[in-house]
Amino acid sequence: MIGDKVTEDGALVASNEVEIPLIGIKLPRDVVPWLVAGLAAMLLMGWFFLSKLPDVWFEEEGYYSHGLLIPFMTMAAIYMRRDKLKAEPLGSSSIGLVVMILGLLALMAARMIDNLSLGNFAFMVTLIGGCYFAFGAKISKHLVGPLLFLIFMMPVLGWLIDIWTNPLQIASTRIAEKLLNIVSYSTDMSPAQPTVIHMNYYTLNVGGPCSGFKLILSLTAFTAFFVMISKLGWKKNLLLFGLTLPLALFINGLRIMLIGVVGEAQSTFAPVLTPFANWLRNYGDDAGMVFHDYSGYGTLLICFVILHFIVRALEGKEKNKENAEEA
Repeated sequence: MIGDKVTEDGALVASNEVEIPLIGIKLPRDVVPWLVAGLAAMLLMGWFFLSKLPDVWFEEEGYYSHGLLIPFMTMAAIYMRRDKLKAEPLGSSSIGLVVMILGLLALMAARMIDNLSLGNFAFMVTLIGGCYFAFGAKISKHLVGPLLFLIFMMPVLGWLIDIWTNPLQIASTRIAEKLLNIVSYSTDMSPAQPTVIHMNYYTLNVGGPCSGFKLILSLTAFTAFFVMISKLGWKKNLLLFGLTLPLALFINGLRIMLIGVVGEAQSTFAPVLTPFANWLRNYGDDAGMVFHDYSGYGTLLICFVILHFIVRALEGKEKNKENAEEA
């Protein structure tokens, strides 16, 4: 078993500690059953909303298609902090116990009234409170950030989506129109319909799910992840978050523009794009909409790669600065 020791004569001696895999935190053996029981209780009472998350993530017109990645990104962030976790002394917090109990009570209430938003909040409170109770403040300070990051997989921003969808929808449409004009496509937009672009043979109707909020939310999650795993100062972290909105709007406008280009190509004879558009029509009558349905994941990948290179560039400047100071 994990934590057991072998003596010089080959005998197996049970250790009084159990090491948590991957992160290396050692817990007293008699504490482990209580920890497992607490996790089981939290998952059992929170199952009413946890079981609904896959439906939210894979909803066709939803805003949380990145949600499936968040638990894995959280585990990666915690794993990358394993050396710091091992270096901190194990403790416990009575305040953490109180917070955990309050969170569990809130989870019970959320389950009784079937309130998804309250369930999301209560689960996070329970998780963080349990972390402080089980590991103490010194270890938990390295875990709070990755645990709070789990909020990005939960539908808790409905009110923001309602407020910002239409302004972002209009902004993305205008960016797409400008990009279409840059590549020599004729467009027409009416003030009465600020989210509709008329091309020669194709009409782009930019709906709410294409407003860019979905991409902004995903890009904000990716930015938060890079902030957690990088060693940038607070100024560069603020710069990263400041780039989120313009980058998301530009990439979203680019995606809308490409939908229009593909849709236009199915009715014209563009030598390069027409074969691609005709191939897409095998999966639907409207090649532009087929491209729309499958291009979202590619957009997320492009944003992730762009952020990766931005962070690498900022880290390179930081390392050069440190080397200069050491010299």
